[in-house]
Amino acid sequence: MKSRLLVAVIGIPLLYLVIYSSWHGNAVLAITIAGAFAIASLELSAMLRPLGPYVPASLVPVTLAPIFAWRMAEVGIVLAMLTCIPLLMVFQGLSTDRKDPLAAIVATLAPVAYLAPVGGLVIILRQAEAGFDLVLLLVAAVFANDTGAYFTGRAIGKHKLSPRISPNKSIEGFVGGALIGTFVMWYGHFIVETDGHAVLNGVEALCIGIAVALATPMGDLFESLVKRAAGVKDSGAILGEHGGMLDRIDALLLAIPTFYVGCFLAGAL
Repeated sequence: MKSRLLVAVIGIPLLYLVIYSSWHGNAVLAITIAGAFAIASLELSAMLRPLGPYVPASLVPVTLAPIFAWRMAEVGIVLAMLTCIPLLMVFQGLSTDRKDPLAAIVATLAPVAYLAPVGGLVIILRQAEAGFDLVLLLVAAVFANDTGAYFTGRAIGKHKLSPRISPNKSIEGFVGGALIGTFVMWYGHFIVETDGHAVLNGVEALCIGIAVALATPMGDLFESLVKRAAGVKDSGAILGEHGGMLDRIDALLLAIPTFYVGCFLAGAL
């Protein structure tokens, strides 16, 4: 508990400053995301090592996606992901020790598909007219969902949500986290505005909140499924007892695209 509070006390202000910074058109945020997602890509590639992924062919597009999106929006994400193809062909052509080339290709593409679009979408959200408020609202809703699920599960959790994938998660925690996360997202429509007008109305905020509240634990469960298949407890050790970078961002990996689609449909981007 003390460790969680310490990370929150240090990490939340730093995250706020990075999101808030608009130096040179959000360059700080783009570089920060590129670095964090590069580490996550390396961690995922390590878990997929038995399949023989070509690590640089995954690392390059994942790192480039937020930087390209910073300058070219959605087109930048696509271009960054396409850099995987020539790299993959080069490494596949040079490789002589892969027993199963198809498995190696799939393991190489997995981090690209899983991480690159998400890293770029954060930048696109931030560069919207109300981008700072939108990104902050998303992070707050996901954090509230995760924290609410943790404390609700500890307090009254009795029924396992998915014992084969993540035995510590409970249905009660899932419901508690979803309700709190949805409320935070809905309440945010009162404070997310441009020129004195709300970017989202109450119904839009509620619908997006429900969708993000469902996507948040699914992102966590999916990463738990990958770790269980790889036979590891944590994705890495860069954050000490908190595990790896992928362990810290897993809930965001489905929440961010869900939030982006919701904001796009609501005309907030």
